[in-house]
Amino acid sequence: MSRRSINWIAASSLLLIAAHALAQTMSPADQVKADYAALTGRWQLVSGTVDGKPVPEATARATVLITDHDIFRFPADAGVGTAPQGKFTINPATKPKQVDSLSEVGPNKGKVTRGIYEIIDASNKRACWGQPDGPRPTDFTSAAGSGRTCQSWRLISKALGR
Repeated sequence: MSRRSINWIAASSLLLIAAHALAQTMSPADQVKADYAALTGRWQLVSGTVDGKPVPEATARATVLITDHDIFRFPADAGVGTAPQGKFTINPATKPKQVDSLSEVGPNKGKVTRGIYEIIDASNKRACWGQPDGPRPTDFTSAAGSGRTCQSWRLISKALGR
């Protein structure tokens, strides 16, 4: 591993530790604002598992998610999200952090999909979702028969685009 890579890893680790320490001193409302800000952007699906089956690499590459604070949308037919577009609410005070997604269109319109999320660092996040109107996952696993969808995302850009 190069010295540059080691320095980058060390700097990233320090930033993550500092962010975690700061989050411990924030009010609940400030934690919500901070997480919405961190979640806002254009995201590329890196990997996913749906009901125990890995998402094909080509599908992951074609899946982009745009989040703007509490609004989300998939600009293309991804087939891996909770719904084509909708709103979501977060609760960063729980462990794991909780998220509820309300579908505004499609076959699950009006249904809530409960999930959990983790902001790994400024460029990476993950989520795990139950089935619409079903129970919330308690961990980031998707075994066969669970009906869960687990995803890892990488930030493309903070600019939202179309």
